[in-house]
Amino acid sequence: MKRNWNLEERSRDIKTAAGSHYDLVIIGGGITGAGIARECALRGLSFCLLDKNDFAFGTSSRSSKMFHGGMRYLTSGDFGLVRESTSERNWLRSHFPNLVRPVGFIYPSYQNYKAKPYMVRLGVKLYDIISDWFNEFKNYRKAKIFKKSFIEEFEPAVTTEDPDLGSMLLAGFYYDTNCDDARVTLETIKESLDYSEGSSKAINYARVTGYVKDSSSLARGVKVKDALNGQEFTVKGRCVVSAAGIWTDQVLEKSAYKQERIYPTKGVHVVVPNERLGNRNAFSLISIDDGRFFFVLHRGKVSVIGTTDTAYYPESSNLDEPWCSKEDCDYLLRTVNKMFPHARLTYNDIIATFAGIRPLIRQEGAERESDVSREHEIFQTEDGIVAIAGGKSTTFRRMAEDLIFYLVENKYLERFNRPEHNKRNFSKKPFKIALARKEFDRLAAERDLDELVHPDMLEHFYRQYGRGGLEILERIKTAPQSGTPLLEGYPHCEAEILYILEHECAPKLIDVLCRRTEAQWLIWHHKQPELARAAAGIMAAYYGWSEDRKSAEIDEYLDYIASTVSFITAAGPEERSRPVH
Repeated sequence: MKRNWNLEERSRDIKTAAGSHYDLVIIGGGITGAGIARECALRGLSFCLLDKNDFAFGTSSRSSKMFHGGMRYLTSGDFGLVRESTSERNWLRSHFPNLVRPVGFIYPSYQNYKAKPYMVRLGVKLYDIISDWFNEFKNYRKAKIFKKSFIEEFEPAVTTEDPDLGSMLLAGFYYDTNCDDARVTLETIKESLDYSEGSSKAINYARVTGYVKDSSSLARGVKVKDALNGQEFTVKGRCVVSAAGIWTDQVLEKSAYKQERIYPTKGVHVVVPNERLGNRNAFSLISIDDGRFFFVLHRGKVSVIGTTDTAYYPESSNLDEPWCSKEDCDYLLRTVNKMFPHARLTYNDIIATFAGIRPLIRQEGAERESDVSREHEIFQTEDGIVAIAGGKSTTFRRMAEDLIFYLVENKYLERFNRPEHNKRNFSKKPFKIALARKEFDRLAAERDLDELVHPDMLEHFYRQYGRGGLEILERIKTAPQSGTPLLEGYPHCEAEILYILEHECAPKLIDVLCRRTEAQWLIWHHKQPELARAAAGIMAAYYGWSEDRKSAEIDEYLDYIASTVSFITAAGPEERSRPVH
């Protein structure tokens, strides 16, 4: 895809949007809104996608970086959700292989552990059956049951004998996938715009301030304020859709709908060097504190530990800034240090943290946060706004498809003229920018691009950008200095930053380092100032920023980084170096 989508085009898009009429006006540029945009584009509908912050600003850049079926939902008998999730996961892994990649999970059982042997055996078997039964896209590989003796060689860092847990009895082994959640969101939006061929728009930093209503008091558009320059404009359409995630209640406050529907829960992740923990695969663990399910993920040179699941009601009512607290971190590390006793993780081992908020639907009778259903719901207000909320990032395509069919069934849209557009699963198509590794290597070799950079950097370009990685390499071939790493030991370079600025509408430094790349949580927090100065210098030259503007961008980003590790910097040297137990 060669379409440019940059800050200059954003200004033109606002002018065009203000004078146009779309089939759908979509509020929310997370994975749900992106999925709806893609459904529109594939089925011949025009859309204008708006977000008050950056795309993927909220939950869609702060998840566990996985598309998974939800092994733990089997314990609550939610087989329908597991079926839906595994089906969507398999499609994504098949049709977006560079970005949605298989990862093996160990699910252990001990003598005194909540996960009993029969539960593990039954769980991994059911997970496979539900995933593959009458499904066009199959699981990556079949699940297995491993004996203790095998685990001692296969995963030597995990304990097989513990005074409290007892002896390991067996372990299940199954597959899910990892991904960059924010990049999936961005690529979905980019593909939507590409399929639309100019008929649709996606605008970030565009806050909806009100609704435009017709003579019947039905919403037929939105009032918008550009958060970057204060400009106000109006976007009109046949239907207004809210896909605002955790901000759903705030968006609907401006309409005739006053009921609170969202139950926000916070999920925290802690990132440590993989060499300190030693896990070779991912692990599905159960907390020794309260029996809740969480993961230890293998992600290249790091391990990602999470997630927590706690009710989130900030005193400031600010849903934009959830942070990892000392209590959150200790909760995760206590179990991890128990399961990986030689790691003895301390605060000094923490590369980064990130926290997000799940937009769960309020549910009567749920005794704790993890019991609240992850199913999605579609509902409408008296003034004709259609909202979709809840759900999982894994099922974003299915959620979007359900939304489109809801609009047709409720007469917001007519049935499509082309028969295939009226069919389910029509959008289970390969992503245009996706590539299998063999094809990437073949194309790179044909163009003499395969030996321009270090293999780690080549792998990074492939995984994150697919076909776009070849474009980054073409730039390096023309200007070799643009392939020099901005920070020693990490793959980010000028050519990558310029690709982002030209193709991914990133007005701010924090957009580039938090959402267009994974730099915020993959690079040590104490190295972030050096990275920020280097990236900001490239952006300043590209955008023509003044020194004051460049300094402000760096400060904004580093303030964010400081907030993610504030409990570490607040601790004394002794506490930072003491293993968490």
